[in-house]
Amino acid sequence: MKHKHIFVGCTAMALCLAGGSHAQTATEQSASDSLALTEIVVTAQRQSESLQQVPIAVNAVTAEALAARGIADSMSLEVAVPNLTLTQNGVSITPFLRGVGSNQSNPNDEASVATYIDGIYIPSVTGNIFRYNNIERIEVLKGPQGTLFGRNATGGVIQIVTRDPETEPLFQGDIGYGKYDTIEASAYATTGLGANLAADLSVVYARNGDGYGHDINRDADIFKRNELGLRSKILWTAGERTEIRLSADYSRLKSTGTDYQLAEGVIGVDGVTSWPGKRKTNTDWKNTGDNEVYGGSLRIDHDFDFARFVSLTGYRHVDGDFHLDQDATPTPIVRADINQFAESWSQEFQLLAPSGSAIDWLLGAYYFNADYAYTPLRIEGFGAAPFTTLDLYGSQNTESLSAYGQATIPLTESTGLTFGLRYTTEDQKTKGSIVGDGVVVLPEDLTHQKQNFKKLTWRVALDHDFSDDILGYLSYNRGIKSGGFNMINADTPGYNPEILDAFEAGLKTQLFDRRVRFNIAAFFYKYKDIQVFNITGGGAVLTTNAAKAEVKGIDIDAAWRVTNELTLSGGLGVLDSEYTDFPDATYTPPSPLDGPQTTIDATGNDLIYAPKVSGNVALDYAMPTDVGTFNLNGTLSFRDKVYVSAANRLAIPGYTVVNASLGWTSTSEKFGVKLWARNLFDKDYYLNRTEQALGDIQFLAPPRTFGVTFSVKTR
Repeated sequence: MKHKHIFVGCTAMALCLAGGSHAQTATEQSASDSLALTEIVVTAQRQSESLQQVPIAVNAVTAEALAARGIADSMSLEVAVPNLTLTQNGVSITPFLRGVGSNQSNPNDEASVATYIDGIYIPSVTGNIFRYNNIERIEVLKGPQGTLFGRNATGGVIQIVTRDPETEPLFQGDIGYGKYDTIEASAYATTGLGANLAADLSVVYARNGDGYGHDINRDADIFKRNELGLRSKILWTAGERTEIRLSADYSRLKSTGTDYQLAEGVIGVDGVTSWPGKRKTNTDWKNTGDNEVYGGSLRIDHDFDFARFVSLTGYRHVDGDFHLDQDATPTPIVRADINQFAESWSQEFQLLAPSGSAIDWLLGAYYFNADYAYTPLRIEGFGAAPFTTLDLYGSQNTESLSAYGQATIPLTESTGLTFGLRYTTEDQKTKGSIVGDGVVVLPEDLTHQKQNFKKLTWRVALDHDFSDDILGYLSYNRGIKSGGFNMINADTPGYNPEILDAFEAGLKTQLFDRRVRFNIAAFFYKYKDIQVFNITGGGAVLTTNAAKAEVKGIDIDAAWRVTNELTLSGGLGVLDSEYTDFPDATYTPPSPLDGPQTTIDATGNDLIYAPKVSGNVALDYAMPTDVGTFNLNGTLSFRDKVYVSAANRLAIPGYTVVNASLGWTSTSEKFGVKLWARNLFDKDYYLNRTEQALGDIQFLAPPRTFGVTFSVKTR
């Protein structure tokens, strides 16, 4: 009832403000025209539309906002999006949106919140840690997108849209230096290659050479990173009706890995080692990560008389080599050398309604084929006994085909009805083996398994324009997350898809001559066959289906252009989540000395990574002067406590983080300089805490980092 009252109150406030805005005089309206917020165009429904006309809860963050808020990579996006929680698990990012997500980290464990770049699906969570370059905007679609985006969009979609090249030559570059020997540099260049051909190239480089932690046993610096990213696109306007875009990208991330430490109060599996201190580890093996990702895409747009045609072809490849001291002690108990591989091809065809059509419709077909593998995962130390090395091989092939369609039918001039269906069929097969000291322990021919599923997903929505600036909508959506196999436990059964039914009511408003944007959505989820991930003794991982759950909550997104110089923006997320049926959840004691893993009844517990309250507030102030424009930005983001397992024992405490920057741009806009600070007040908060049979492990986010960046722009 509390959430209902919040929603009703906020909705009433928005409608009252709207009524006030229509009462302005013509003189007042003319004076405030220049203060209107910039319109944001999104592709949440696979075509370009105004954010305020899309009956979906969407947070859109432009390239300018990303730069101002210090959001430089995929790990920091939650700063700008309420109800989005990003946890770093090893060298992968696992997004949770409105309490829906997956904390798995096997190469075949695709996320419940799907990531797309320019319409191409990024299946591997190991391939989604990267620095942003050549970005036009990022759209976060909340709630299941099972019709237009399909499988693995149960929680929502993170859609990254890159810039198109231009025929007029342009160069932008910046280089910055900060604490911990931090270097950040980027460059973007675009030019025409002919009358109808343009190309661009974007490069990003980042490193922190000193690291910001120390391993006391090995006397070595930790939390060091070195990253390079390249992206290029060619745009060919083949005629008045045809555009062809060819893109390629490459990134390499080398780091000391995710440097886990034992949590406070935990005695390690060696019976001696305990918490080593803040941002310190006490290990016998260097944690390292070497992640290489590349891919390409081809997009063809052609406008027929009867429809618009789109073809999207994508390829992704990920190679990862990670070394992890999983027990986090100076005793060689479980040393994991994790070699992962992921490769995927996708092809999508779309037919969209022609411009000016009374009915807005879309038909599509999608093919996806992916191979995932451990090549192998090697265990050394006492955990490999009776062998000195234990090699776990596993692979999975996934082949998926789907057909979908969606149409919005105008019932009246101001009311539309949307109905969409998607039918997905998927075949999966797996095999694996175990080799100890070169001797086959589990042969491959004993592990061959296959499974198939066929699922129907849908969307039904009713939207109504109360005025040109007020849109209300009701929707019902079903989404699925693909099943899979436990590749390094190749003789265990596969797990089934998750299913989520979502009911949502939303209101999108533009007030006071569009100086204020206020969007609110209330939602209720029914969630079943939830995939549950556990780390067992010896470091083994196992995913099973268990539990039913319910989630209800509110999303608010707002912006206010106070003056020509000052803009305030922010968002708020409220969640109430619980497992409604989970009688056999795994309970992992803090330390292996406290006993073995057992099962408990987690019914009534909170979902993992579902903060009750989250949000952000941002201030942007631009002051023009005779010598240039000075820009001040301050961003505050906050997250409530979240639990890392269904047992609700170990939690990541809530935290508040402030980023700030002060910049100057010359009157010609050719030169600039910016002073920046991240985690301005040096708050200690965790990027990850994990329950495992070897003892609770964790690592902190970076401490306060500050520096200066110089930029240049020529055209």
